[in-house]
Amino acid sequence: MIKHFSYPNTFIIGCSLFIMFCSWSCSDLGTNSDDDEDNDTTNVISYTVDIQPIFNSYCIVCHGTWGGLNLTTYSYLMNGGDNGIVVIPGNSEESNLVLKLGTTPPFGEQMPLQNPPLSDIQIDLIKNWINDGAKNN
Repeated sequence: MIKHFSYPNTFIIGCSLFIMFCSWSCSDLGTNSDDDEDNDTTNVISYTVDIQPIFNSYCIVCHGTWGGLNLTTYSYLMNGGDNGIVVIPGNSEESNLVLKLGTTPPFGEQMPLQNPPLSDIQIDLIKNWINDGAKNN
């Protein structure tokens, strides 16, 4: 014997299916291709917030208008100086900016000149920024 659904039962089932469909289509149910890690900016090193303040505090006394390299802006930094390009995005090990901060620079003296060296934390921050692509952010 075939039992027919009454109108109220059909309406309730239809509404239930509609709500389930809307719920599933509004939720990615873990299948979203965008990883939350890609959107996480808590560990992103910012040129403006993290790097330029180091240059402002320790470098632009000499490297603001003279000294063979201008570190007052991102554009000037990326243009390099008298000894060529100083930042190779993605490669801090070969970037002259980092090499000049080390104890055995490839030319001249360790920077900052006539001042204590930058801390390991500051140098690591600059290295990581360069290794992350040296973005203007």
